[in-house]
Amino acid sequence: SSGINAEWLLRPGAKGIALSLGAASISGALFAYYGIYKHHIWWMKYWGNFDHEARKERISVNEDVYFQKWEYWWRTGEWVGNGHVVPPALPLGTALGAHPRLIRKE
Repeated sequence: SSGINAEWLLRPGAKGIALSLGAASISGALFAYYGIYKHHIWWMKYWGNFDHEARKERISVNEDVYFQKWEYWWRTGEWVGNGHVVPPALPLGTALGAHPRLIRKE
């Protein structure tokens, strides 16, 4: 008979190996398309839509207050609230942490 010689499929375990390789190939291709390619496109579109200058201005306005709240929480164990809430002043002489900032002070 002419055609593909498929006698190896009659061996014990060969069908299982063939099916598992086929399933792995299909699931690998689906993951590569949806999990990597499509997700990467979505990620680029999502981050590309940010107004980076407006975000930079918003952070620079609120960053000092955030670090004051964080320092107050670290020293007292009390969070003063979310939003633009300025915490009470810490006692004079308190050593404040030199935290890295998102926006450089010039």
